[in-house]
Amino acid sequence: MSLENIPSLLADVWGITEASAQVLLSIVVFLAVLLPVMYLAKGKNTFSIVIVIFLVELFLVGITWLPFWVLIATVAVMAIAIAMLGTNIVIGGE
Repeated sequence: MSLENIPSLLADVWGITEASAQVLLSIVVFLAVLLPVMYLAKGKNTFSIVIVIFLVELFLVGITWLPFWVLIATVAVMAIAIAMLGTNIVIGGE
């Protein structure tokens, strides 16, 4: 059994679609990896949390549990957030 087959096996056991099983398993992997990192960072080092998010997404895209567009959307949201932060710094906003 390989990692790519786990969602289809879960979908057969629970009687759900394979896409739903992929989303559920992806959420479990995200929480299993991200919650300890967030606890250890204690909100002070958000850069490490962002790195872990990207690494977990890369892993999940690599084993085909997440579509590639989810990673692209995350990169776009992070780029917008960095642009807004830079804009606030330059114009002296809040």
